[in-house]
Amino acid sequence: MDVLSDVLRVIRLSGAVLFRADFGAPWDVSSPSSQQISKVLMPGAGRMVLFHIVTGGECWAEVESEPRLLLKEGDVVVFPYGDPHAMGWEDGARQVSVTELLPMPPWDEPPRVRCGGDGQETNVVCGFLHCDDALFNPLLATLPRIFAVSASSGGRAEWFDFMVGQSLDEAGAASPGGQAMLTRLAELMLLDVMRRYMAQNPDFDRGLLAAMKDEQIAHTLTLIHENPRGRWSVDALGKQVGMSRSALAARFKTLLGMPPMQYVTRLRLQQACQLLRDTRMGIAEVADRVGYESEAAFSRAFKRVVGQPPATWRGAH
Repeated sequence: MDVLSDVLRVIRLSGAVLFRADFGAPWDVSSPSSQQISKVLMPGAGRMVLFHIVTGGECWAEVESEPRLLLKEGDVVVFPYGDPHAMGWEDGARQVSVTELLPMPPWDEPPRVRCGGDGQETNVVCGFLHCDDALFNPLLATLPRIFAVSASSGGRAEWFDFMVGQSLDEAGAASPGGQAMLTRLAELMLLDVMRRYMAQNPDFDRGLLAAMKDEQIAHTLTLIHENPRGRWSVDALGKQVGMSRSALAARFKTLLGMPPMQYVTRLRLQQACQLLRDTRMGIAEVADRVGYESEAAFSRAFKRVVGQPPATWRGAH
């Protein structure tokens, strides 16, 4: 079982917007929160994951209360929670909002915005991905608000460059199925960035990425994700991975911030949300599908965690 792929699947990307930006030093461009920029780029979208690829030159990127990151050609910076942020080169330039630079959609082809002075040029591909605001995603819950990876190193650098080019082509082609292709390409790029992030930052001490580097906890996660509806208990999981009940519970909570059985419950209810939203299954069938012995037990658990009965939540989504 590939736990990372299973967790990324829950994110459910359903739309993507890409455009090019050329900046001349000095420059300073801000981006509002994803909720605000989605009103321009993707009306009706809730949560957005933002990423920017530096295709030429260099720049800095920052979010409030976090250290500034210095980026060079081939680097990708990701804002997994869609935080307001700024990018630029050299201090002292007047800050301009990206919403002032972008023409109003729809676009016949990805726009190419320009900003700044006559100094050193920086070229950026800006990506905005619409993703469902998942009830439970242990990856998104533990990522930093901003992080960067180098996509210009390693054996997949040419592949990544090809994906960027193909994505821009799809964004401007207006071909049948183009939006679906663009979303899948952007999803592949995001997956590649996450894998690079894991490889380039091996010293995680908390969260899903740290748990996946712990042999016994990774085995525990694999068991849970392979069969989330199984009759799990901490004792049963401990026996499978060769740990005592108390040792497993303590290490699991240290790494993932919750006890093993709470993780199982959240994963089951996340799957239930997908079934309620995407299928016509009855509540009792959904309850059985995700591992509850009765509709009543499922409804109690769902309301306790989500805040609404399953039928009410389904009606709103």
